[in-house]
Amino acid sequence: YRPSDAGWGRGARPVINVSWNDARAYVQWLSQRTGQRYRLLTEAEWEYAARAGSTTNFWWGDQDPVCDRGARNGAQSYNCEPRQTLPVGSFQPNAFGLYDVH
Repeated sequence: YRPSDAGWGRGARPVINVSWNDARAYVQWLSQRTGQRYRLLTEAEWEYAARAGSTTNFWWGDQDPVCDRGARNGAQSYNCEPRQTLPVGSFQPNAFGLYDVH
């Protein structure tokens, strides 16, 4: 199975057009293929990772995200032109060093 990339490209771009069931099937396949155990994060685990120890609306504070790759709150690829996904790591990492969690 190879989901459509809507003509936006693959490579360093995040996969699109996959469901939760698709992602779950992928980690099951990956586990079988590698002999390692992979799973999706729980909602609580994802929120912990995304917040990176903060108690604000976002890991950078309460400001809404913007389309500015250099800004601390630059995490809003939806408002960037052209309106499509951006390469992974286009915005600043959170305090845990994780990219693209918002």
